[in-house]
Amino acid sequence: MLSIIREHADSWMIKAILWLIIFAFIGTIFYSWGMGGSSGSGGGVIASVNGEKIQQGEYERTFNNLVDFYRQQFKSNFSNDMIKSLDLKNQALEALIQKKILLIEAGKQNIKVSNEEVISYIKKIPAFQSNKKFSEPAYKNYIKSQRLTPGEFEETQRETLLLDKLEKIFRTHSKASKSEVLKEFRNQEDKVKLEYVKFTNDNFISKTTISDQALRDYFQANKSKFEIPPQIRVQYVKVEAKKYQSKIEPREEDIEEYYQTKIANFNVKKKYKASHILTSLKPSDIEEDITEKEKQKQADEKAKLKSNELLERLNKGADFSEVAKKHSDDPSSGANGGSLGEFPEGTMVSAFENALDKLKPGEISKPVLSPFGYHIIKLESVEQKRIKPLSEVKDEIIQSLKEIKARQRVKRIVKRIHQAAQQDENLSKAAEDHQLQTAETNFFSRENHIILEIGNQPEFFSTAFSLEKNKISEPIITPEVSFVLKVTEEKPKYIPELSDVQEKAKEALTASNNEAATLKKFEELKENLARDKDLEKVLKGYDISIRNTPFFSKADSIPGIGNINQIKDKAFTMKVGEFSSAKVRDRFYLYRLADIEISGEPDSEQTKKITNKIKIEKSRQAFQEWIENLKTGAEILVDKTLL
Repeated sequence: MLSIIREHADSWMIKAILWLIIFAFIGTIFYSWGMGGSSGSGGGVIASVNGEKIQQGEYERTFNNLVDFYRQQFKSNFSNDMIKSLDLKNQALEALIQKKILLIEAGKQNIKVSNEEVISYIKKIPAFQSNKKFSEPAYKNYIKSQRLTPGEFEETQRETLLLDKLEKIFRTHSKASKSEVLKEFRNQEDKVKLEYVKFTNDNFISKTTISDQALRDYFQANKSKFEIPPQIRVQYVKVEAKKYQSKIEPREEDIEEYYQTKIANFNVKKKYKASHILTSLKPSDIEEDITEKEKQKQADEKAKLKSNELLERLNKGADFSEVAKKHSDDPSSGANGGSLGEFPEGTMVSAFENALDKLKPGEISKPVLSPFGYHIIKLESVEQKRIKPLSEVKDEIIQSLKEIKARQRVKRIVKRIHQAAQQDENLSKAAEDHQLQTAETNFFSRENHIILEIGNQPEFFSTAFSLEKNKISEPIITPEVSFVLKVTEEKPKYIPELSDVQEKAKEALTASNNEAATLKKFEELKENLARDKDLEKVLKGYDISIRNTPFFSKADSIPGIGNINQIKDKAFTMKVGEFSSAKVRDRFYLYRLADIEISGEPDSEQTKKITNKIKIEKSRQAFQEWIENLKTGAEILVDKTLL
């Protein structure tokens, strides 16, 4: 996953992520309480753009947002190595420089955002909503928790709206030609079907006997494959947050403040319990030689008539459950007497829910048209939306606050241990002074570091391998457990004797021989296929199954094969009946184009959708190019000592 991100680090995809993180400052709401690392706008000046200053506090907040975004995406796989590999410090600074350039340009072009626009925007932010209305307590509590003044927060939102206005200029001027729309439509709608076989690089077993001399020769030629990597031994102190939770008793005012700040989390949606009888539209059943539009109209009339007939039976006393079992076109609910169970608002299509809202429990609706057909709906019961009172969620809040405050306490403890250990160069004593003990690992390498006592903690291992011997690490802080480390011993890499890795070497040579045998057979099968043009004939006598894909488009992954562009791109240039082959990593493929479906012209709705997609892509690209041009002409000064 990390390699994919590196490959696209300069692409619009990653830049778009950066813009979202930086400009949508409201994203900091999703920090765990007390763990956000929010800082004010103080500190030194880290950079300037045409004389306009970027404060260190703003940079740190942006960097923390960026790190938190990736931490949420990669969860336990996130590490300090990723911060370096993705160059997040410079990415954060670069985004702030671009932001400053754009704000300066907005001023030059006299683009403004009124106070009314800012207020309207803030009132629509979901985190500040309660019962679909703006909640001033939620807003004020959030501002307070982030150590911001209302003016500072509102100015950030004003900047967000300014940047959006700038980008809209590009969106309104981008165009999509007919040929571009048609090309994209064909990429989505043209489809092919393949007949294929695949096998791995050990599909054919080599008959070569491995002699002692052959094994020695292989080992000599491939010593690097058996190299034992560098290893280290680490002394560490481990501090678990859960061990401190029992000592924490949240204050009533903290419980109340948490409840008000997170009140949106305690909303309970309106819930319905209902049944239905569906009569679906079936234009394909109309056999007359008429247009699709006319078939659709006839199918609609037929379904509506049937639905009304069923409603008449119900009105005469027929059992709803029995009618649903016999006549509903919804197989999943029909078998259960039409029951849909209980579901929250927003689950069903709007026409269905609008009908539900007009019913009282026990009542049956007239036929309601939706994209699925005509529904006769019976409302069983309804539970109105509400906000859970504090009394109902108090225990939950207490537990959350215990976890938050335990994490805060652990953060303070490991920082004090780190400071004391650095001063005395004695991690054991620093741990003992806080009623904790150090432990020591066995030797481990980057490639092999399964340590039961540590568990899945990528930051532990990445930090350990970045440390010099006998140096104390920075605190490693995670929600559940935190560490301070010291590397006590190091072993350099070395090549073992053959006798120490004989079985491993023999397995590797066997695999190499099998791969060579498979490659030879693959080339032989390719030649035979080119001559005979018959996959079944060529594979006769081999235990290899011929498979068929369903139709797929260029936008799809190839069913049974995967998203292999080498095969996909070739398939869309082939003629029906033509053969080709591919070797992709450890897999071999022989395939034939079995069939092709050429799409017609896009309809008005498809044209509109594709045109919009192309225009967005073009506008984003043009917007980014414009930013780069503005940057070239700007005077940018950076104090790298503050990075």
